[in-house]
Amino acid sequence: MIKAVISLPMAAFLLGATTVAAAAPFVSSASTLDRSPALETSPQIANGNSHLVIISGLSGEEKYRGTFHEWAVSLITAAEERMGIPPARITYLAEDIELDPELVNGRSTAETIESSLRNLGTRATPRDRIAIVLIGHGSARGGESRFNLPGPDLTAADFASLLDLFPVQTIALVNTTSSSGDFVAALSGRNRAIITATRDGRQNNETVFAGYFIEAYSQDVADLDKDERVSLLEAYNYAIHEVQRFYESEGRMRTETALLDDNGDAEGSHEPDPAEGDGSLARGFFLASSPGIAASDALPGVAESDDPELRALYERKLALELQIAELRRIKDSMDPEAYLTELEALLVDLALTERAIREKGEASEGGTR
Repeated sequence: MIKAVISLPMAAFLLGATTVAAAAPFVSSASTLDRSPALETSPQIANGNSHLVIISGLSGEEKYRGTFHEWAVSLITAAEERMGIPPARITYLAEDIELDPELVNGRSTAETIESSLRNLGTRATPRDRIAIVLIGHGSARGGESRFNLPGPDLTAADFASLLDLFPVQTIALVNTTSSSGDFVAALSGRNRAIITATRDGRQNNETVFAGYFIEAYSQDVADLDKDERVSLLEAYNYAIHEVQRFYESEGRMRTETALLDDNGDAEGSHEPDPAEGDGSLARGFFLASSPGIAASDALPGVAESDDPELRALYERKLALELQIAELRRIKDSMDPEAYLTELEALLVDLALTERAIREKGEASEGGTR
């Protein structure tokens, strides 16, 4: 647990705030502050569930059909075994259900994709994070980037409408196909990280980005900060470096330039810098839960409590601890004064929440005597 070090002025404030904490424990003392975008939008903080949607499109040739399926299976295996995502929160749509009837949830037609995302939209909670990974071929016709599917294709504009099904969740959409770059401008928005394998619709050659992006999650190659998880930014950075190395080793001119946009300005960055623009949200986007935090460890006392208010207090305590950990992790990228202001506010909030937990527990014990 993160210990709160309270200054004298802060302690005086807390002594006068006991009744406030007991009466309204869910009102954050930091709620009036202007939080940094990285802290405000980080799904690591949100303490919600991860959902993974993999859509493998039209293959065109048998060799691609097998490769696309292998990539999808590799990502699903990593999600379940390395990131702890239960099968119920993983959706895999493929061109051919017979590739693996037990694993494939449906055929990747426009109708099924829309139906699956609408269904997920009804199940996802506001704090959940959702990753959608497109594997296959793309094209650009009539000024529109398209994801090629069995039957009618889906355009960037179509996917923009589908993402509107998740107005409050944090979304990562990764389009690993050729001609995918135009998805950035069409899908960019708040709480969204958009990754494309190319910079625009004109880069229409076969891409290799998907293999390396999935490798970042399936192998021990991308966790540069050694926190036992791979962030979306780490996976992206690993993929672009490996793509560059691939073309150099093959002696070929690079025909794909990946982009990442996560600050909502509709302009992707090939080499994002969280301190300058893109990359802050992706740096905090993890499909895996916090390392070393099991449900019983993260929320001690919750399992044996039937009191919904006490359970909510424990959940809030965990969320605040995660916020403090995230804030400390991004300290070097923040203005020092802003960092101290946000840290103080979070510590006050944590202290108030812990006091409310103690008082709630004492009240419960008193009632049972």
